[in-house]
Amino acid sequence: MFEAGRPLLHADADCFFASVALRRRPDLRARPVAVVNHVFVASANYPARAGGVRSAMLVQEARHRCPELVVLDVPYAEVEEVGDALFEIFHRFAPAVEPGSVEEAFLDVGAEDWPAALDTAQALRKQVQQELGITVSVGVGRTKLMAKLASRAAKPDGLYSIALQDEPQLRADLPIGQVWGVGQKTFARLENLDVQRLADLDRIPRAQLQQVCGTTMARRLWQIRAGTDDARVRPVRHRDSLSAESSIAGYGRPDHSPEQLLTLCLERVLHRAEKAGLVGNGLTLTLQPAGEELPLRRKQSGFTATADRSAWQSAADRLLHAGPVPPLAGLRVTLTGLLPADQVPQTLF
Repeated sequence: MFEAGRPLLHADADCFFASVALRRRPDLRARPVAVVNHVFVASANYPARAGGVRSAMLVQEARHRCPELVVLDVPYAEVEEVGDALFEIFHRFAPAVEPGSVEEAFLDVGAEDWPAALDTAQALRKQVQQELGITVSVGVGRTKLMAKLASRAAKPDGLYSIALQDEPQLRADLPIGQVWGVGQKTFARLENLDVQRLADLDRIPRAQLQQVCGTTMARRLWQIRAGTDDARVRPVRHRDSLSAESSIAGYGRPDHSPEQLLTLCLERVLHRAEKAGLVGNGLTLTLQPAGEELPLRRKQSGFTATADRSAWQSAADRLLHAGPVPPLAGLRVTLTGLLPADQVPQTLF
């Protein structure tokens, strides 16, 4: 039996982008729906997933697999707003929050036992549903891996815990492909060693596993097998960057020019930074050309940190026109080098 520790939570919003888009279209909830970013699926609801639609899939392939698929544009501004609000709720329930992405995080809620952790998880799920109109699945476990595996099992819209007494069997039988952090390359290398589940690691000499997977991954796999893997939630004191993006519908129309879209995204990201009490000292523009060309990135850092909107607008305009501006499908603005505003004198560049 593993040593008992404080139970951790992993909270993960269900089909986040799609769920946000469907708040305004409840009539589509039972139908297969995908929200798309340019030519790729950003998120699909569960009826669409049942039809074979997956994130990062080309929209053309998604329509082929699921002819009844309803396609919506990603509501970028709303996604950013809901993502920020989601983490505000996380912080209400947990003194330590470690973000995984815009819609998921590990939480240490200070619970000393499983019943207290489960009660908090249920209250958190209810609060998110009431305030944001989306669902969150929550997993409870002794380590971050166990909590993440539990949240996967909880989906959709559920709560699941992996009890201490269930860990030994799980840490023996868990398929390697389901281990959080094991990518395709590592999976292929382990497959060559005929390692199909965690217990198969016991027969692989340590030197051989290090040679095949590298020291860091080998150490992590041994820790997972032994039950000594990471059980500490590491809060992010402040974010390093904030982004806002949008797509251009009907590029060339006066109300969808790159310049106006740039201003819209810049205003959103500066508003989010101001709300979080942060200022930045760098800016990155990511231009997504129409068609399937690779994104163009234009960035500059080393500015004097400021919250002055006119200064950032001038800097963003210069970056946009630092080279040719092709017909665009979308644009993203990222404010970098974020610092607490109360630690930085407010000056112009």
